[in-house]
Amino acid sequence: MQYSDEPLSAIDFVDRTKDKTSGFPSPLPSFFQRSDQRPGIHMNKWFSIQALRGLAVLGVVLFHLMTIEKKYSGGDLFLPEFLTLGQSGVDLFFVISGFVMVSITQGRDNNSGGVSRFLWSRLSRIYPTYWVYLILTAAVFFIKPDWVNSSQNHQTTFFSAILLLPDYHRPFVMVAWSLIHELWFYTMFAIFLKFNPRYLLPSLVVWGLIITIASTVTSTANLSPGARIVLHPYSLEFIIGAFAAIFTTSKYFDTLSIRLSFISIVIIPMAGLPLIYAFNILKNEGLMRVSIIGTLYGLLLTCLTALEMKHKFCLPRFLQSIGDRSYTIYLSHILVLAAVGRLWSITKPIQNNLFDNMLACLIMSAAVLAYGWLGYRLVEHPLLRISHNLRSRWFE
Repeated sequence: MQYSDEPLSAIDFVDRTKDKTSGFPSPLPSFFQRSDQRPGIHMNKWFSIQALRGLAVLGVVLFHLMTIEKKYSGGDLFLPEFLTLGQSGVDLFFVISGFVMVSITQGRDNNSGGVSRFLWSRLSRIYPTYWVYLILTAAVFFIKPDWVNSSQNHQTTFFSAILLLPDYHRPFVMVAWSLIHELWFYTMFAIFLKFNPRYLLPSLVVWGLIITIASTVTSTANLSPGARIVLHPYSLEFIIGAFAAIFTTSKYFDTLSIRLSFISIVIIPMAGLPLIYAFNILKNEGLMRVSIIGTLYGLLLTCLTALEMKHKFCLPRFLQSIGDRSYTIYLSHILVLAAVGRLWSITKPIQNNLFDNMLACLIMSAAVLAYGWLGYRLVEHPLLRISHNLRSRWFE
């Protein structure tokens, strides 16, 4: 079985009802497995999860758009404070990441070549596109230093930013802090791949217990940068996503009713998110936040995949399209928003008039999506092709 080279753009999933000859193992003991899934693998896509990526990145964009509006609007605000929930898009990304890592490695060979292939796919997916936007941001920094990392007094460590290493300061591309966590997830998962797939579930449980205990007895804010990443509660969201993927291969997944799934995907956004906002759960990055938000998004992801597998529901195609370009949008949107925001400030926004705010927000949102499409076509997709060709040459 081959690993997908586009884990952040195309979600592969395992449907064990299509082929019963390949003989690859499941990460679950046999008494957990569905009777129709031993053995056999067929690769396809979870389109709804790809659409969830689109929703996640749109949430992050709207969250940062609020900051731009507050900075340049002249005092009046069009965007509601409720959109601060958009920052939880990063939490959703982490949950999806855990799901994807399990899905794309179902039935893999647990040997050094397979692990090397996995790491190449992950690292080549993260770094090359990131470096493009790092160079662009660094160029802005050298020309206009006050435009970059102003919230941290423009402090940054360039070497750490290049390699996405833990540091006391955020990297030039400020959203890249989440990529440091992603790389840690990949490192841990690569270690798990060295062992029999049957040990994946207990390994995830032990990892989750370690993170939970560490988060209970100490604050990650008091730790060194490296220890902060290793013991940060964000790892629990990755683990929750991995649990969700493992659940899709179990016999219990078939018992998840269509009605319950529909009810869940309505209640979670309509009731769960307002409660998160009302109780200000997003105020910190601690255990409470990741436990509540991670669990809600894990349930949402599970129910959506159940409905899609049963051909009952799938999120809109335009969200899937945004999900395809979510990595480019995520890395570039602050640059685009800042550029358009500064142009807006030159026009001298009218105070106590929300029309110009609404127009500016629409233009900035459209600019982010337009550049996301262009950047994906011109930068990210060609780099993925190069990565795929090199992987085929070196690991096959």
